[in-house]
Amino acid sequence: MEFLFFSLPIISLALGLFFLRDKPLDATRIKSVVLGELVTGKNPNPKVKSKASLANSFYRKIRDQNAESSLKIQKLLLKAGVRGENAVEIFRVTRLASAFLLGGGIWIALTFAEKFDVTQPLKTFVILAAGAFGFYLPTILMINNAIKRRDEIRAGIPDMLDLMVICIQGGLSLEPALTRVSKEIRESYKILSEEMTTLNVELSYLGDRFKAYQNLQDRIDLPEIKSLASMMYQSEKLGTPLAVAFNTLTDETRKERMSIAERKAGSLSSKLTVPMILFFVPAMFVVILGPVIIQITSM
Repeated sequence: MEFLFFSLPIISLALGLFFLRDKPLDATRIKSVVLGELVTGKNPNPKVKSKASLANSFYRKIRDQNAESSLKIQKLLLKAGVRGENAVEIFRVTRLASAFLLGGGIWIALTFAEKFDVTQPLKTFVILAAGAFGFYLPTILMINNAIKRRDEIRAGIPDMLDLMVICIQGGLSLEPALTRVSKEIRESYKILSEEMTTLNVELSYLGDRFKAYQNLQDRIDLPEIKSLASMMYQSEKLGTPLAVAFNTLTDETRKERMSIAERKAGSLSSKLTVPMILFFVPAMFVVILGPVIIQITSM
């Protein structure tokens, strides 16, 4: 029975994260998803009003009051690779369900299980702590997913920039170059390929190209992506040749990559100090002093 109580919140959290999972997208599906968001996207601005029933008006009022919170959740989900019209609502329901089920499961287990003999203040503290942990657990998982996604994108940026330079120097404009590069890196860097395809779709269908570059920066919180988006926008606005701009950015990315490797190599000696003290030094003392101790004890 206790196993059932503890498994209910885990099952609920797994179901919620299943609906919020990072689904693999091909170019056609990315285009349909982005176009659907552009046509039927939610507007969190509370000043926008429309005719609706009493229930819809009440729902809209609650949504408008939580517009800032919804925007933060939406940005977090976008960084984690979760898209969809109802992603924010599903995430909120998952948090509440995880909190209530985990707290309720702990309460039932502490109340009806005979082997748990705790005082009432301690029981209240454990239940509240379990509920708070269940509430913040989906957020922690999404942040972890966003960090992993960001690291995977960072690993593919240098190769993507090199391919962009080759395509643009070969005579392709920005949109065809993005299409070709996203196809070439799809097997090696799937997430970066999806983001480049999404950027290409937004550049083709959004009226404001700056908004497309801004959306790219919102989805990927990386200095390299911010430099890339700013470079492409300024190149289009000021008329700078894309090949020159991409070559400059590629050189900067290579230098940054080399500096990161040098910093890691420089900090390697300090990181090895503790493992050497814990593992190498005792073994060295055993090898050096072991024969001496054996001779002394045998005398």
